[in-house]
Amino acid sequence: MSRHTPVSYSRDAVDRYLRKKFPEIDWTPVVEQLPPRIWRARWDDLATRHGLPFAARTLANQDCLGIGPASFENPKK
Repeated sequence: MSRHTPVSYSRDAVDRYLRKKFPEIDWTPVVEQLPPRIWRARWDDLATRHGLPFAARTLANQDCLGIGPASFENPKK
């Protein structure tokens, strides 16, 4: 059985990711409500509460392609 390492992003990394992906939207009010560390496993809950785009599984796919937010465990930006 394989074990997955939990992935998390800093609020700043998510902010940069959102502004790059959707430059026409002012993400400031949303980002201000996010915790300092965002666990991908909790992304769907935060997306529902705060209006974040995508599902956690989409972020996982983007991470594999190197186009998701920079994570603490696997910094790529």
